[in-house]
Formats: sequence, C-alpha cells, structure tokens
Amino acid sequence: MKRKFDVLLAGYYGFGNLGDELLLQSCIQKLQENNIPKERIAVLSATPEETAKRFGVAAFDRWSVIQIARAAAKSRSLLLGGGGLFQDTTSAKSCFYYWMVVKLARANGANVWAIGQSVGPLSTIPGKFFTKSAFSSCLFRGVRDVRSMHQLEEWKLSSVLTPDLVMGLRLKKQTLLSNILLLNVRPWHGPLAENAAALAQKTAEKRGWIIRGVAFSPEDAVLLEELQAKKIVKLHEIALVKSLEDFQNITIGTVGAVGMRLHFIVLSLLAGLPLAAVPYDPKVDLFRMEYNIPVIDNNGEELTFSDAPYGDVADKCGALIDKAFRDGLCAVLGETE
Repeated sequence: MKRKFDVLLAGYYGFGNLGDELLLQSCIQKLQENNIPKERIAVLSATPEETAKRFGVAAFDRWSVIQIARAAAKSRSLLLGGGGLFQDTTSAKSCFYYWMVVKLARANGANVWAIGQSVGPLSTIPGKFFTKSAFSSCLFRGVRDVRSMHQLEEWKLSSVLTPDLVMGLRLKKQTLLSNILLLNVRPWHGPLAENAAALAQKTAEKRGWIIRGVAFSPEDAVLLEELQAKKIVKLHEIALVKSLEDFQNITIGTVGAVGMRLHFIVLSLLAGLPLAAVPYDPKVDLFRMEYNIPVIDNNGEELTFSDAPYGDVADKCGALIDKAFRDGLCAVLGETE
C-alpha cells in the first residue's frame, strides 16, 4: 500500500526555540529541492497545529505514542533532522525519547536516517545504549562534527560529516556598519551569561556602541531582562527573534555579535558579522574552532572579534548539505524521480 508521506521529521520542533525551528525549515527546504513536495512531508511537533500552519506540512503530536505510531505507519521514512537530540548532560530522557521514536518507526515499516546530528555528550550507560541502538537502525547517518563521527566509529557505525543544517539557509550579508552590537545569551550553569554581558558592556562603552539584546526563545529574553535589572549590561532594546527574516532585520546596522546559542553564531556568520563566542557546550566550541571565532576572555577589558566576511562558506556548506540529502533519500527511498 502506498504511504501518504515520504518523510516524517523528528527533532526538537514546536517548542518556540528559533534554532530548532530553523533546522526544520532547512530540512523542509532541502527535501523540496530533492523533489519531495510539502504534501509528502510530516513533522512530529510539540505544537502540531502551529507547526502545520507555519510550514505548510502535516504535523503530529510528538507526546502521543499513538500519533507517533500512526504517523510512522503513514511514512516511508523517519528523518532525525538536525540538532543535538542524543545527549544526557542533564538526563538520558532525550536519548530514550528519540530511541523510542526510532523503534516505533521501524516497527511500523519506516526506514530511518539522520542528517546534521550531534552525538553526545554521553556519560551514562542508558544514554549510550539508547543512542547506539538508535543510530544502528539508521540506513544513512549524517553528523555535524568530528567528535560525533568518532563516537559512531567507536561503535563500528559509518557516517558522513555535514555542516549544521542551518548553514544551508541563506542570509544577505550586511555591509552597512553603524554602532549596534548584538548580544545573545541563554540560561546555563555558572556565570557564563553574566561574564559575556559584562564584557559586551565594557566593549560598548569603550567604542561608543549600543547593545541590542537578541533572544532566540522567551527564556533568553527573561535572562536579558534580569542582566539589565542587575545593571550588568545596558540594553538599547531586547529583540525576540522568531524567524530568519526577523534575524535578517536586526543585523542591519550592526558592528558585530557576541553569543552563546549555536544558531545565533551560525546566523551571524552567514550574515558576515564579526563574531565572539561563548562556548557553553561542545557543539559551540567545535563550531567556533572550525571558523576561528574567538571566545570571550573573562580577564579581558574588551571583546576580540573574528574577521569578516567569511568568503563563500555558505555556498560550500550548502553544497555539502544538498549532497547529504540526495544520498540519504536514495538510501531510504531508492532513486527519487
């Protein structure tokens, strides 16, 4: 019997986090470019009605085992589409959830593949078990960093290295410089956010800049408000960015960016902005090392930024991501028309 969907997408979708929504946007775009129309794409989402409306695809409740199974039974393949889904930094719950989704997909006859994934950090026995089992079920494995590739190699699993899927999106590079510094922070353990905000403030005061706070989720906005209330940083405004277009607009007239969230750093790089990174997580550290992006120096008096623009990095990354999608689709669906 012919199945309704070619691809069912699973990720951290529908939670209001811009980075994850951009991963979904990139996946849908790349599938369309490979002759998979939107009506043949479905998504597991925390807010399925909102996801369906925003992206024009079918969406199912990610919290309902029955809906996951039904969606898988209607789909030819399940794609783990971007992000750090398999990590147990706080608990192994995320690893268990996506392992369960993979097993439900296989039980209902859907082939499984992955693109743009991080594997780890993994420190628990359950986390390692669920992750290894899930990736063992994949017919195609695309990971976004060398550390993840090496982890799969330890488990005798082959993979291909692809850039983060947000690198497949396109942004207009900014050439009009003014006096606005972008600052992105996120809740995390320790004083990282406070240190980044304080150093941004020192830099802005020395260079005569103003600071625009950039939130990729409501919790980011709350943190920026708290830092301002503590007089750690003085913000000209706080922008809650909800789309690629929103980000494009806030980069106009900027002189640089300092950020914690990986996809804030990715988008700033695509926009051609001088960058400083706050590597709270291995994926951020690996990305900033690849592109020679300086980290904040807690003992410094002002920020050090990377050189910009970044040449044809977007074209090169886009080509690698395109190839991964073509190869992945051939692995799970056979030759597509």
